[in-house]
Amino acid sequence: MITEIIEVKAMSIEEARKRAMRVLDIQEDQILNVAEKIKSKSFFGFFAKEGTYEIEYTEEKVSQDIKNPEKPKNIARDLRKERAEKLALEKEKNEKIKEKAINKPEKEAAVKEKKEIPADMEKVNEIIGRAKELLENMGLNLNVEFLRMDGKSYIINLSGEDKGIIIGKKGKTLNSFEYLLNSLIKDARVDIDVEGFKEKRTDTLVELANKMAMKAIKTKRVVRLNPMPPRERKIIHEIINQYPELDTFSEGRDPKRYIVIKRKK
Repeated sequence: MITEIIEVKAMSIEEARKRAMRVLDIQEDQILNVAEKIKSKSFFGFFAKEGTYEIEYTEEKVSQDIKNPEKPKNIARDLRKERAEKLALEKEKNEKIKEKAINKPEKEAAVKEKKEIPADMEKVNEIIGRAKELLENMGLNLNVEFLRMDGKSYIINLSGEDKGIIIGKKGKTLNSFEYLLNSLIKDARVDIDVEGFKEKRTDTLVELANKMAMKAIKTKRVVRLNPMPPRERKIIHEIINQYPELDTFSEGRDPKRYIVIKRKK
């Protein structure tokens, strides 16, 4: 029997075993041994760091008749169970990544007291004025509201009857509007949301990233995504980094900068 070894990052031996089965497209009985090389770490539930596990496996499938002739398995039932476990694991991972991408400032505040940066109201008025001017030139009827400071970024929200127009297909119009507004504002970074659109967009990006990761693994080909703004690229990078066999980096210049996904050599 020919055996091979792969390294997998995971929070536990069971998760490592399941991740190896998913990535290699093999059955559980093809995994011969799982050895922990680097132990996973977690600080009071925050800053969880995956451990490294060495998976020894064989590409030769074990016959169910030979393995257990007196009690054949219910193949359909086992497949349903395996699929349910994969979906549950994927959902749990996606929720953790989404929570990290959206609520990182709140989590950091729970561990370490964080000084809130006061907003420069003169800069806020400049940003709102520029945004209203652009919207008026576009013929759009939208309200502009300053929400908060997030680090050094000014967060503003757009609302009103033309919100669908400013969002555009997959948020492309919103991304372009945000890029244009930032080009007019000096010494400040502006992030724009439209009635919670970006949180919904995060869900879509998580699903897209996992789908493209599996495509890169199975086809062994380089995958290039459509251009995205920095916030969306950051979410994609965080998800792809969960796959130890993949590399991810950005190419091009904003606003046409895009992500490249490929297998490690």
